[in-house]
Amino acid sequence: MAAAGELEWRRLLHKICEGFSSLSGSPTELYKAYLLKFLDSYSYFSFSIIFTLFLSEDFGFSDVAAGSIYGAWGALVTVYGLVSGVMVDNMGVAMSLKVGFALSLLSRISIFFTNSKTVLLWNVCLFLPMGNCLGIPVLTTGIRRYTTASNRGFAFGLFYVIMNVAALLSGPVVDMCTILHKDKNNAEADSNDDAGSNVEDDGALPEWSLTGYRIVILTGIIANVLAVLVAFTVREIKLDDKQQAPIAAADATNDSNSNSKTTTSVSTFQPLKGSPTQILRETLSTPSFWRFLAVVMITLNIRMIFRHLDATLPKYMVREFGPSTPKGTIYSINPALIIILVPIV
Repeated sequence: MAAAGELEWRRLLHKICEGFSSLSGSPTELYKAYLLKFLDSYSYFSFSIIFTLFLSEDFGFSDVAAGSIYGAWGALVTVYGLVSGVMVDNMGVAMSLKVGFALSLLSRISIFFTNSKTVLLWNVCLFLPMGNCLGIPVLTTGIRRYTTASNRGFAFGLFYVIMNVAALLSGPVVDMCTILHKDKNNAEADSNDDAGSNVEDDGALPEWSLTGYRIVILTGIIANVLAVLVAFTVREIKLDDKQQAPIAAADATNDSNSNSKTTTSVSTFQPLKGSPTQILRETLSTPSFWRFLAVVMITLNIRMIFRHLDATLPKYMVREFGPSTPKGTIYSINPALIIILVPIV
């Protein structure tokens, strides 16, 4: 039994090594996309873990209001993503990434420095979701263009793992930033009873201070700055598969299972230009779009559970177990299990 298990592990390790080997020779844009994925995912997850706590403790929003703002942020990423899809088709991946990460950076900086609810809501409901929808979704298109049919499956799997590595890292960072500033967090235990009165109060907020939550946002800003620098080096390219004629008989004796070989070349990609109506009509007439939409609707409840890990679980743990609870580390159990179990399954 042990020998069989060891054999399976060796097979798994061999397949993973083969996957990495298949990416050798890929354009540098593929590795830049992975780096951007990591940086953007870290900025996103570190912010989402503390977002509702940040809204309640630093701005006095009630639990219901904070949850509603969190939901509006996520919904608007989807809405803006649908609207900006036409822009992405016209601008291309490279330009979309530049605009998206620059917009996200400006928004995060504004959220970090502001003490105004109005400025906060403008950024959360307009500028940040607009930047978000031009980040990870556009990177997904980039991965498809930077890979071939033979290695695309592994490339997308690695893309998903990198996102979870960023989520895994964000948890302990959140704990280090917030628990080290537990004096600010301890105020929640004293303010739970009168939180409702704080929420409805439209008076002046406390003076700006560098709370643990703002430090978390600052780390996201640093990651976002790096992402902007990387995004401005991305080229608008596409990897082309070229199937060549059958190889010579002499070569065939060396590889009896191969009748032809595939070569790849990097070419400059010109984004498709067209009117929004034309692009929308073409999209709606594509069967794969409707199949994708059906899958999204089927998995909607699962996605809701994941979002409650961000919006509900951290605040619940702080309320139930105190401000020193390692909420981020506990949150990181989920991405850790995903990283381990996905290749096995």
